[in-house]
Amino acid sequence: TSTRSFFENKLSCAKWIRFMLMVIYACLFVLQMLYLPQSYSTSLGRGPYIPYSMPPAFSVDILSVASINRTENLEVQQRTIASHISVRNFFNATELDDYDPTCYKDLTWEQVKQVSEFCKNRRGKKLSYEFRFMRNQYARWQWLAQKPNPTGWLCAIQRPYAGLRKAYSHYRKYREHLPDYFIIFDDDSYYNMEIFQKEHENLNSSQPTVVAGCLVRSPVRQLNFTFPFGGFGAVFSKGSLRYLFHPIVCPDIDLGKINGTIPMFSNHPNYEGICAQLSKNVMLERKYFKNGDSLLDLIYKYVNTERYRDVAKWTTGFCMHSDWVMGYFVNFYNASIHVKDSFFDDVPHARIESYKGSEIYARGTGFCTNERKCPDGTAICHKPDIRWVESEASKWPRKNHTVQTHR
Repeated sequence: TSTRSFFENKLSCAKWIRFMLMVIYACLFVLQMLYLPQSYSTSLGRGPYIPYSMPPAFSVDILSVASINRTENLEVQQRTIASHISVRNFFNATELDDYDPTCYKDLTWEQVKQVSEFCKNRRGKKLSYEFRFMRNQYARWQWLAQKPNPTGWLCAIQRPYAGLRKAYSHYRKYREHLPDYFIIFDDDSYYNMEIFQKEHENLNSSQPTVVAGCLVRSPVRQLNFTFPFGGFGAVFSKGSLRYLFHPIVCPDIDLGKINGTIPMFSNHPNYEGICAQLSKNVMLERKYFKNGDSLLDLIYKYVNTERYRDVAKWTTGFCMHSDWVMGYFVNFYNASIHVKDSFFDDVPHARIESYKGSEIYARGTGFCTNERKCPDGTAICHKPDIRWVESEASKWPRKNHTVQTHR
């Protein structure tokens, strides 16, 4: 009898342990669901986006927009900037990631001239004021001719968005939590990650914010338009990434079939504002949107559908510089909260903050002046000397040599 009682008690204990483990697993699953809202079907993938593990205390992912012709820049960034403990993933985008991967070697100079002339000469009463303003600012072929590699420069305009798509595909494939912050910069940019972590680790990264390392401001009397100066980078919070990645359904306008089944309760939290902006068709982007796309899908199709090499067949074309694309979609599609400067309270599309007041308006201020020769201990620098970068990074107390590099 005592032996039987012993085994019965042991069996009850085992059932109790199994029950408690099931409760723990259920709690962990619920916590994961709460930590990162599901990302439903988009053209980048289908099914719920459920991360495998709890997010780290503070994480930063980096996208370096680069070229296969100067991989040494990436190597320097990897062993310096990406060595900081806060950096989880170091992505890069080169010609190999472009929608048209041979653009840099197949595009001719004559086609470059045709692109410039097509965009500069675009006319029509139905074109928005914003579009006509951008058209007037578009690069003249005479200016492009002065560049060391004008075809390579033109082909690289679309690259940041191929890189962002690459990062998103990685998050879906490996079910990784979105980082607290996502930095996009060029392969000749420098960020002091020690300073970055100190300034950002206690902020609310779930709030959608986009901050430019150097913000370019158009003449306010002509057009209140801002965009990040690419070489100084742009910082996207976790909240802004969610905003860009979430699918959109516009129920009141016919924008094609839905990519998969997206119940209305899972629609984008600002689908009404996004759909209203799409209806305005300010930059002729509406034709590229299909119901179920995310903003990232729309941006990717907008910059890539009509290739530069097909300029002779262009109907709409692609007539924006890379930084303008970011400025337009963040500001006009509300991918960031409104700027805090009260001077722009009556400008609804003032959404990109400048990093510590660093702006170019008539002249550069703040970090916008940090080019080539930068002061020791600075937060941001564009085109610095490699030895200076290595010296600065060597002073960081918190290092991490297990960063994931994605090429």
